[in-house]
Amino acid sequence: MDRRTTGWIPVGLFLACLPGLLEAGDPRIEADVAALQRKYSGMRDLQMDFVQSYGWPGRRPRTESGQVFLRRPGLMRWEYREPEEKLFLSDGETIHFYLPGRKQVQKSRVGRSRDRRLPFLFLLGRGRLKRDFSRIEWAREEPFFAGNRVLAATPGKSAGPLAEVLMEYDPGRMQLQRVALIERGGARNDFIFTNIRENAGLDKGLFEFQAPADVEAVGLP
Repeated sequence: MDRRTTGWIPVGLFLACLPGLLEAGDPRIEADVAALQRKYSGMRDLQMDFVQSYGWPGRRPRTESGQVFLRRPGLMRWEYREPEEKLFLSDGETIHFYLPGRKQVQKSRVGRSRDRRLPFLFLLGRGRLKRDFSRIEWAREEPFFAGNRVLAATPGKSAGPLAEVLMEYDPGRMQLQRVALIERGGARNDFIFTNIRENAGLDKGLFEFQAPADVEAVGLP
């Protein structure tokens, strides 16, 4: 992905639970965290294009893209279009992961899943930055976009393999423009979004899975 100064409008997330600790001595962090929290806690729904890049140390990252829809309370739909079609759908309780090329749908419970897409429920008010991270400080990593700020957030002990979350945002608009999930073993996921639409009035039916007749269901009955 090329570095650019405008055009991308990505978003952020949450994870597990220890009392938050902001970096001492810089009031900008506390003010910015509060502003980000207010903005995304007030969202009813979001629609946007996405680019996801993920990989492991020593391996070439893989990139996928498509469109994502988020709606309160806890509904999400990720439509992957490149390099292959697939669908990740959550109605808040059950996850459906549909692979048209294999004619298969995998089903699981939201509460038991550690899927990398679930943290984006933060955008719908599912979480509090100061509560859900043990520490929030300025990141050592340079901004991807000129003029932005980058926060590094350390999740609580119950976050599993996740070691750090980077949240890059435009300090004028308070819009998160890049999110990176970094695991203890070095695996990394970066998410970037464009063509964002806030509070578009998404219909609830968009988040209901309708399986074709010839699709095999794996997982929950």
